[in-house]
Amino acid sequence: MVAFCLMAGSAAQAEEPSASSVIEVLHDSLLAMMKDADALGFDGRSQHIEPVVAKSFDLPMIAVLASGNNWKSFDEAQRGQLIGALERLSVATYAGRFNGYSGESFRTISEGPAEQSMVFVNTELIKGDSDTIALKYLLRPTKVGWRIIDVYFLGFMSELGMRRSEYASLFKNEGYDGLLAAINKKAADYKAGLLR
Repeated sequence: MVAFCLMAGSAAQAEEPSASSVIEVLHDSLLAMMKDADALGFDGRSQHIEPVVAKSFDLPMIAVLASGNNWKSFDEAQRGQLIGALERLSVATYAGRFNGYSGESFRTISEGPAEQSMVFVNTELIKGDSDTIALKYLLRPTKVGWRIIDVYFLGFMSELGMRRSEYASLFKNEGYDGLLAAINKKAADYKAGLLR
C-alpha cells in the first residue's frame, strides 16, 4: 500500500516549484518567525508556521509511514484524527524549538535522487557562532508538488524512523487512544515550554 502511494505520487509530479524551493520557503519562513519570536509568542509562531507546514509536508503520507502496519487497523475517523494530531505536533515542534534569533541562517547545499522518484535536499543550519547543523530532507512528488516526508537531523537521524519506533511501541502497549493522547501531549508540552 505504501509503495503504491509513493509510485502514484511520482506520476503526478508538478514541475514547479523544485524540491529545493520547497525547503527554501520553509527555511525563509522559519527565519522570519525566529526574528520576531518574542513579539509573536508561542501562539503567534504557531499561526505563522502552520500554513507553511501544511504546504511543505505530506502529512497524510507521514501518518501512513509512521503508523506502519497499524495504519490498516484504523478507521477513517481515526486516520483523520492521527493526521490532525501529527500536524499540530509538527507546528508545535517548530514553534517551540525556533523561539529566538541569534544570527542563524540556512544554506541549501545540494539536491539529489532517492528511491521511487523521491529526492534528498541537503541543507545546513548555520548558527550565530558559525557552527553548522546538517539537515537533510526527503521529499516525494505529489499532485500538488514536492512535499517533505522525512527530516534527517545531523544528516542521518531520521525523524520518521524515530516516530515509527515510538508509535509502534505506544500502539502495542496503549492502543490507538494511548497513541493519540501521547502525540497530543507532546504538542501541549512544546506549548508549555517543557520541550525544546
